[in-house]
Amino acid sequence: MTTAIQLEDLLLAAKQGNVEAQNQLGLFYLTGESLLENIDRAWYWFNEAAKRGFEEARLNLGKMYRDGLVKDFTDDMSQATTEIAKALYECRRAALREGMPLLTVDEINEKVRKIRSGED
Repeated sequence: MTTAIQLEDLLLAAKQGNVEAQNQLGLFYLTGESLLENIDRAWYWFNEAAKRGFEEARLNLGKMYRDGLVKDFTDDMSQATTEIAKALYECRRAALREGMPLLTVDEINEKVRKIRSGED
């Protein structure tokens, strides 16, 4: 069991950008261990670490999507009205089937920006 002091230290490290602390907080929130279970907070901390390239956090995000714990705009094909959205939907589903980590929201937004600007 993690003590309140350890949690405070972990939270401080996470807020300072420590990816391991961010990932660990995500796990605590996901499982409810030492904290109240909070799926949104788990996603937030996993996403923060994933944005900094921490692979374990990317995998944890992927598992959350795979297990249906979170929903994003590509989870419902009926919402995919453009060819880019349809392609993104299919790529994300294929990645999940292959057990590949998903891109973070920021990475998706950057790819869409590049496609729209003709950079990609």
